[in-house]
Amino acid sequence: MAIKALFRAEDLEGIQSLTGRKYELVRGELYEMVTTLRHGAVTGQIYRLVANWNDGAKAGIVTTDGGFHLERNPDTVRGPDVSFVRKGRLTKEQTRRGFPDIAPDVAFEVRSPNDTWADLVRKAEEYLAAGVQMVVLIEADEFVEVRRPGAEPKRLGLDDVLDGQDVMPGFSCRVRGLFPEEYA
Repeated sequence: MAIKALFRAEDLEGIQSLTGRKYELVRGELYEMVTTLRHGAVTGQIYRLVANWNDGAKAGIVTTDGGFHLERNPDTVRGPDVSFVRKGRLTKEQTRRGFPDIAPDVAFEVRSPNDTWADLVRKAEEYLAAGVQMVVLIEADEFVEVRRPGAEPKRLGLDDVLDGQDVMPGFSCRVRGLFPEEYA
């Protein structure tokens, strides 16, 4: 009989420090986060656009790969490629160590070569169930899909405009702008 060891959120920070690798914790199981150069470039472009908007709006905190403790017993800690948390939802202490026990307001996920679209949709459903207000799934150089609680997914093409709606008021960009020029 095999015994499966489940990890806790408290274990994750130490494991990442020891190994120098990034992981997500999904119902107690570790999943290493390995991405490609292209994935990193697209994530960086999205971060830059959202962070530039936030610099003017002073609306909250923008992170890349920042972990959020979404479920307990067994624990789930997810690190969206880019996330936004509105001002006033996090204390300074929550930003210094560990993984805050909140869901971000917005999660951006870029599909990696080793992810299926169904994998991304499952992750989006998990985020929404945890309280994320808007999930933006990105199929690089093709389209994005915006998911909101209780609403049908909305797919946007390269020439459509991604709008931050009521969650990131004032943020908007053409979907094509989410991708670095060398990939657009």
